[in-house]
Amino acid sequence: MGGRQQVISGVLLLLLITSFASPVSSHVGLSMSQFSFSTEDEGNATQENTTTDESVQWNWTAHVPVWNVGDQWTFDVELDAMEMVEETAELEGAELDFLYGTGVMTVEAIQEQEVDGVLTPVYQTFTSGNFVGQGRDFPAPVIGDVDGTLKVLFELTEWYRVSDLAMTGYSKRLAFTFTPQIIFEGPDIEITDFTEDSLYDPPREFYDFPLALNDSWYEETNHSSNYSGGEGGLIEAPDGPEHSNEEWDFSVAGQVDSAWPGCENSTEVWMHDEAGEPEEWRWWCPAVRQYTHRWTDDIALGGVNATLVLTGYSPATPDEVIEVAVQPDWSPLNAEVNLTIWVNDSAGQPVANASGIVYHGSTTLAWTTVSNGTARLMLPVGNSMDDTPTEYDWGTHGVVAIMLSSQVVGVDTLTLEGSAIGGLLRIQALSLAAEASEVMARLVQDFEPAVRY
Repeated sequence: MGGRQQVISGVLLLLLITSFASPVSSHVGLSMSQFSFSTEDEGNATQENTTTDESVQWNWTAHVPVWNVGDQWTFDVELDAMEMVEETAELEGAELDFLYGTGVMTVEAIQEQEVDGVLTPVYQTFTSGNFVGQGRDFPAPVIGDVDGTLKVLFELTEWYRVSDLAMTGYSKRLAFTFTPQIIFEGPDIEITDFTEDSLYDPPREFYDFPLALNDSWYEETNHSSNYSGGEGGLIEAPDGPEHSNEEWDFSVAGQVDSAWPGCENSTEVWMHDEAGEPEEWRWWCPAVRQYTHRWTDDIALGGVNATLVLTGYSPATPDEVIEVAVQPDWSPLNAEVNLTIWVNDSAGQPVANASGIVYHGSTTLAWTTVSNGTARLMLPVGNSMDDTPTEYDWGTHGVVAIMLSSQVVGVDTLTLEGSAIGGLLRIQALSLAAEASEVMARLVQDFEPAVRY
């Protein structure tokens, strides 16, 4: 075993020496001060942001949205629960068609929630739906296997961080009942009825706003779940708490033409698990501040996948509107940036003496608008790395202005560039990790038959 460790260590040392001695491709050595960025959100229009090196481009396709209390989205939903049926011993031999129905998602409130020890603004949303499908050979007491109708009640409360729509947690209730159809309609058979309460640490960041073509990011999060209910059904909920470390790779696959008006250039975002298997994709559309299409491999019970298509969007009209602008929105670490806040009423008139709080990570600043409805602050950007850093940035952080009593927020994204050498080191680390993995895999293959342990 010692000889094998020496060989691997020697190869890794050689990789380290050669990688830092070798020249790096031209685009990674550029200072971020050479990039030019637009601060205006052009809706669905792709924004091209280039450096003096024509090989480097950021094509912003979407920026972090603002949700208002009362915003509502309606979806046609198709559920495929056959995998769940096949893997449940109590339902052996049963068959199930697709289930169809409608789901409605509503923004219920804007709250402050403690996330990693820091008070953080979050949206609370509620999604409900009823879905129906036909089943065959389901076990029924006394009468045996019968055909009938499977009904699903779905209720989901979720909490999303305002700054980037990362999910901090959820509470999900699922109730499956089966109605036998023989000569007459029999009494309902409870398949399961339980509630799952879950937290993500850190929050799961499906969108790394601003979204850009060919962008990708990685996140590892701890998913903790507790279950209640489920007694008496054919499928029981887990007995105790569950904890799992989840690793996800996210990528912007391109732009797609969604059928929803104004969503011709929606952004297609994919999520893959650590084995490279697709887990979910969404078509994000700035015009509706939401996805218009979504597929997920696991919406419930570890085996129910779902397809959702937007059929209705009803934006709310708040009494007051907050807008936020960070200048510049791309900054080195430990600098200060200008922050401007505008507050207008629903008719577009400025609101004087409106007051609230700015949240930027653990930094909070109080603000009050003057007679023209504006407030101007200097914001220290700090040096916090986010949970999805890339070789190009140290972190992207949403700067949130909130009037909690009025239940309104505004948000703009600040990107921390880090140092030039930091960028090089992050790129080198990614490259070295890939090379080292390949070398170790070859060593294991070549030396395994010849090494005694």
